[in-house]
Amino acid sequence: MLWQGQEFADNYHLPDSGSARVGLRRDTHWEFFYDKFGSPLVRLYRRLGQLRRTCSALRSRDSYFYYLQSLQGTAVIAYHRHAAATATTPEQFLMIFLNFADSAETVTVPFPKAGTWKEMIDADLRVQTLAVPADGANKSVVVPSNYGCAFLWPS
Repeated sequence: MLWQGQEFADNYHLPDSGSARVGLRRDTHWEFFYDKFGSPLVRLYRRLGQLRRTCSALRSRDSYFYYLQSLQGTAVIAYHRHAAATATTPEQFLMIFLNFADSAETVTVPFPKAGTWKEMIDADLRVQTLAVPADGANKSVVVPSNYGCAFLWPS
């Protein structure tokens, strides 16, 4: 969830209190779509929207937060989303890692299924896969600073 135009790289000052906090008009600067900060954000939001539309795991209600591994000396949280198989779609898992630190961090978590997992957020820029040898096997993931990773199974 983003606030006060941050989704478009706006950087309005938000007063701590008073009527200017909610009553001041803050127009969206559409030209920010095409500058060096806005263009990558637009690409990221388009990619996330595409993932939501195509990944049944992101539309399901089944999730698990890795509370033992998250925020243990790092600013990384990890969880997975799961969609059970239906008559028309196969079972699907999506492992999600979010790093709120200013440096890359590593987190080790058990992956629920064996096989090849494919990173999906930057899949249009580079292919990154992760081989998991057995169900529940621990794997380490390096999460870029102030960014995230989403690994899909089956890839």
